[in-house]
Amino acid sequence: MVSRPHNVERWDEEAFQDLYERTARILWPYVFRMTQNRAVADDILQETYLRFLEAEKSRDLPPEHAKNYLFRIASNLAIDYFKMSRREKSPGEIEPHAGEHELNEIFGLLRELKTRDQRLLLLAYVHGFTHREIASVLGYTAGSVRPLLARARDRFAALLDRHGFRMPRRRRGSDDA
Repeated sequence: MVSRPHNVERWDEEAFQDLYERTARILWPYVFRMTQNRAVADDILQETYLRFLEAEKSRDLPPEHAKNYLFRIASNLAIDYFKMSRREKSPGEIEPHAGEHELNEIFGLLRELKTRDQRLLLLAYVHGFTHREIASVLGYTAGSVRPLLARARDRFAALLDRHGFRMPRRRRGSDDA
């Protein structure tokens, strides 16, 4: 017997295709940056959408909130992947493209941060999420995101500085994420 998602009526093929087209192109790079493995990112992306469709919560979820819920599912799946694998990625597993060596080095340094800091920085600065959206994805209160993000940014800046990357000085109060 084939199991079917409970919310088939809410997410018919056309509605799901529209959701997928709006979100997959931003969700996959987020997962890839966390895992540094294309095959794992593909698997997590597929599992994310499957779990989304099977979740009772997604039945009544307004479409504008679906993106946040998908990022939360993907984040949790990526964390589960790391808990299961318990191994470090070697630099050889990263697939660099010509001219992207420095960017790959920076993302490699990002992986040295705690998972929470990585997720905060990726959501804010790579994907452009607001503090409220980040709070929704990561399960924090909106008020806690600003100081958590500031500390993550400071730790990453210090790490970059130790590895020879010079970051421009930020003006006080320029936290727009």
